[in-house]
Amino acid sequence: MSSLAHTLKELESLSLLGEAIPYEKLLSSTIVGISYMVDWRFVWSNERMHSIFGYFPGDFRGKTARFLYPCQDDYDEVLRRYDRRADNDDFTIERPLVRKDGSLIWCLMSAQRLHTASSSEASVWVVQDVTEQRNAVDALKRTNQRLEQIIERRTLNLRRTNQALRLEVERRQALQFDLVASREKYRALFRHLPVGVLVTSRQGEIVEINQATQNLAAARSRIELMHLLNDSSRVLQPDGTTISLAKFVQQHSPSERRKIYRSALVWRSNSGTLRELSMIATALVGHELGAIFTFEDVTEIKRAREREHEQQQHLAHAARLSLTGQIASAMAHELGQPLNACQSYISGIRHRLGAELKDKPELLEAIDKIALHLDNASKIIGNVRGFVSRRKVDQKVLDLRTVLDHTLGLLAMHLKLNEAQLDVFVADEPLHVYANDVELQQVIVNLVVNALEAMADFPVPVRRLAVSIGAVSDKQVFIEVRDHGPGVSPELVEKLFDPYFTTKSSGLGMGLKICRNIVESGGGSLRFSNEENGAKFRVTLPRLISA
Repeated sequence: MSSLAHTLKELESLSLLGEAIPYEKLLSSTIVGISYMVDWRFVWSNERMHSIFGYFPGDFRGKTARFLYPCQDDYDEVLRRYDRRADNDDFTIERPLVRKDGSLIWCLMSAQRLHTASSSEASVWVVQDVTEQRNAVDALKRTNQRLEQIIERRTLNLRRTNQALRLEVERRQALQFDLVASREKYRALFRHLPVGVLVTSRQGEIVEINQATQNLAAARSRIELMHLLNDSSRVLQPDGTTISLAKFVQQHSPSERRKIYRSALVWRSNSGTLRELSMIATALVGHELGAIFTFEDVTEIKRAREREHEQQQHLAHAARLSLTGQIASAMAHELGQPLNACQSYISGIRHRLGAELKDKPELLEAIDKIALHLDNASKIIGNVRGFVSRRKVDQKVLDLRTVLDHTLGLLAMHLKLNEAQLDVFVADEPLHVYANDVELQQVIVNLVVNALEAMADFPVPVRRLAVSIGAVSDKQVFIEVRDHGPGVSPELVEKLFDPYFTTKSSGLGMGLKICRNIVESGGGSLRFSNEENGAKFRVTLPRLISA
């Protein structure tokens, strides 16, 4: 009698078989490796057991498991630990094993000793490849500089795993089972599978559930589990409605033989948190049972992908900011020469037409304003260069009233072209701050120009702009710009100061972001609020009591 026939005969003597669930077929279709061993030699192994280690079906039969271990010491250590545990105790251990190509993989092994009529040592071993889980934990500890490599490696591993699973599931219905297993043995294996397994009848009713499914549902007992499976608020569907898992399984029960169905669902736990589960289903052929479903919690995997995507966005944002700095530096360099030339021409005009300009005060005033604008532009370019090169901006004690007068003088022509009425409110008390005058003018100019553009579509009589400066307290002063425009819609308020966000067709979306950076670098703040008739920007700065 052959060893396989002898084993079959021995298994038949152990079984309490009935015409119930085909546990052999279920175990041969699982995504974990399962082997039956007698006297430490392989008698039967499922397809997954061979594919984990890169062997063909039948390669294990009659061999000891020594060839799967890196060395004799590892093999002996596993046998010693197995022998020390009690007969009815489960045995679980994690060890590196060797594939056929010589590579090492980490495996989680569980064993169950079986009592046979003979004196032979019989046991069932469940093997799961946990290499990817260990790699994932290690990958999370790596730095962001290797993020793209981690993504590529995980993507490749995921593709390989999915491909192996797809090939295994597509082949499993074509397998011819050559081993009759006892009902009690396969029931024990079914209970200890590390993935959730659910079996339905042909009518779609749930007839069998393993322990892993109960753990996924966080049920303390089988009664509670059945209640949860029939709870219509547990599974969240894409359209926002909810359904029970029992109903969901019934609706997604495979209708075609020898075909694999993949789906996903969102499970609402007892605490209200949502968990994402992947589901694989296939119809059972040649039996009164309907289908088998496997479930796996993929919430953490999806969250890891979202974190990786978010980090990619941050890297892209940093690259855009770096490019903006390069562009600003190049523009400052290119604009420096024409501005210097313009200043030289203005000086030449003053020198040559000095006597004539005394009789034309309006022309002299225009030339003075041109020179003032050119000087201010040169200072702004100098600040841009300093910002890009990380040089410290020169700061000094400033009188807010003087800064405001100079700034509104620069904007006089702009206010006239926009036909806006300007109201200025200045406190009588001294208002001194420690800041850079050009940067502070840049903030005021930006806020005033934004206000004028916001009122551009309003009738001329309605275009009113109010600029105020005053003291908040002994420690703070404020600059306030308020318009009579349309304001800002509530959904856009939180994005106002985001870089590259703009509602203008020709804007870059950097003006308000730069203004806030200038103000906050001086210890102040820039805030926005919608008023009854328009929008208001308020700048607060530290106040100097004595100047």
